[in-house]
Amino acid sequence: MKYFFISILIALLAVDLPGQEILTGLPVNPAVKQVSPQQQKAFEQNFLKSSKLEIPQPVRLPFFDDFKQPGIFPDTARWMNNDVYINSDFPLFPPSWGAATFDAIDSKGNIYGNANPLQFKADQLISRPIRLDSIFSPAAKALSPADSIYLSFYYQPQGIGNDPQPQDSLVLHFGYYTGNTTYSRIDSITVPVDIYDVDTIFPGDTLFSPCDFSWGMRILDTLYRGDMVTLPCDSVFVPETYWQPVWGVPGSTLEEFRAANDSQYFKQIFIPVIDSLWFRNDFQFRLMNYASIASDNLQSWQSNCDYWNVDYIVLDRNRSRLDSTHRDVTFSQRAPSFLKEFTSMPFYQYSNNPGEAMGTAFEMFISNLDNGNQTVQYMYEVYNDLGQREFDYDGGSGDLQPYNVSGFSDYSNFANPSVKGEYAPFGNRDSIYFDIRHYLQGDPELGLGDTMTFRQKLYDYYAYDDGSAEFGYGLTPAGAQLAYQFKLYQRDTLRAVDFYFNKTLKGTNQQFFTLAVWNDLNGQPGNLIYAKERRKPQFTDSLYQFYRVPLDEALQVQGTIYVGWIQNTSHNLNVGFDATNDVSRHIFYNTTGTWARSSYKGALMIRPVLGKPPDTQAKNKSTSIELFRLAPNPSYDGQLTLKFLNYPGYTNEPEFV
Repeated sequence: MKYFFISILIALLAVDLPGQEILTGLPVNPAVKQVSPQQQKAFEQNFLKSSKLEIPQPVRLPFFDDFKQPGIFPDTARWMNNDVYINSDFPLFPPSWGAATFDAIDSKGNIYGNANPLQFKADQLISRPIRLDSIFSPAAKALSPADSIYLSFYYQPQGIGNDPQPQDSLVLHFGYYTGNTTYSRIDSITVPVDIYDVDTIFPGDTLFSPCDFSWGMRILDTLYRGDMVTLPCDSVFVPETYWQPVWGVPGSTLEEFRAANDSQYFKQIFIPVIDSLWFRNDFQFRLMNYASIASDNLQSWQSNCDYWNVDYIVLDRNRSRLDSTHRDVTFSQRAPSFLKEFTSMPFYQYSNNPGEAMGTAFEMFISNLDNGNQTVQYMYEVYNDLGQREFDYDGGSGDLQPYNVSGFSDYSNFANPSVKGEYAPFGNRDSIYFDIRHYLQGDPELGLGDTMTFRQKLYDYYAYDDGSAEFGYGLTPAGAQLAYQFKLYQRDTLRAVDFYFNKTLKGTNQQFFTLAVWNDLNGQPGNLIYAKERRKPQFTDSLYQFYRVPLDEALQVQGTIYVGWIQNTSHNLNVGFDATNDVSRHIFYNTTGTWARSSYKGALMIRPVLGKPPDTQAKNKSTSIELFRLAPNPSYDGQLTLKFLNYPGYTNEPEFV
């Protein structure tokens, strides 16, 4: 049984707005399939809904989030939307690892449709409704301004990314429900094709939703009895919130910010909740940023920009502006790789010489956010992808002074623990990962401690980057060349190159380029040994997904190689650039006939893919597009998981639930 996610053409329901009509077209194929009367009646009884209202459950005080989580979107237990990016890559020395990054792109990596060079609303971080009318522990009690309720958070402009301009801003609003509702999104329903009482539905046919017959879907593939199809079902409405601004700050560079704030990397803000207007059971707050993109004469540069980082949000009672410390011991910055230079490399390459590939010590940033000393223990453990512990390191215990007094711990067992162990090949496997779990253990009675994990991937590619683009990189004029240096530990086969391209406002970086591979000549690019012409940047409908360019024929390589591109136009290709790992000594460019090293500190998001090709099975006879995957493959216990993939080529359809 297969599921098809189909591009949607919807005639939206008229919403409850006086004196306003909304009319959208619905292209319909003449071969329209109608639902049989029997099936129509069944769906009216079981599924028929034209709209529904979602009222989120309020949360109670205290409200707290330090954004320490494995996912990239805000925790739905506290937040209402997915605009901001939860990460440890963009913030520089945050109070604790993990922060919410505000920028100029949405949750799928697309530049906001209202983007312009002046100012536009960009990301929002909206809290769930909060019970500011009462508390319930240790005893039920009504709340009032006398309870000294404060909202606090730390913020930082720019971080490791692009600086917000003076016309940009980060703002805070308080809000509550107005009693009205507002449109939120379209939900969907997955139904059997059999309800349309036909044997075959052909590409180009239009199916009407069984939930509302004014909604149609144009079919992109042939469907048969027994197949399933996903169709729009519900207009989802949510309570409307009234918002009132209570705080804001204009954009600046991080350098300017630190100069104005006693060299702090983050500044803590305290906002008292004193107006009785907010003491209700549906109080909300939101942080949002206003951004601006590059001017129109630089369209190929009109990509993500204007970063703000927010961390350690606290809303609680019995607080004051002097409540600036937290009883917490924590890691800051992201967990590091155990490799010397790379963040990832092919396991077959690594296992040939693990001692050469591994670093000697980690760089850890550990802090005590309290106002007094705390004694803590530090250790890390390494687990393979079968869950077996490989190695551990015990850094013992040490006394941490407050961060606002002495900064991060400089105790060598904590700050620079040695990289322990070498990871031998696992049978004839060609890929593996290891989880490196770092632990802090403070006073157990106070519940002090922290855990942070880095997944060390040893798959089929080399990577200097960490997977997040803080900037975009490009060359000009036409004919310019970019070569990225990689040292192989043994002879291998190059079969593809992965690129990450930043999305631009109007797709102006979708220009032809030539994929190129060079050999080495005394530490710089030598002869061109492979070229594949007429490639264009491509994107996926999600954040930080790479575009794989396969070679027409696998290329035998050894020693040092260079992968990159030859420019076909003067436009910026806007390749992702990771500013957290400086490997500029491996980046070469040629715009004048002579190779030179890059002057920009960072890593390009380009990854050569090596090794034997994946096991290829018979494709679906009607298409070469991969619609699903089976895992694990091979299966050792006879159990398989069938994972359906998004239908390719259609990246702007609404999100279905």
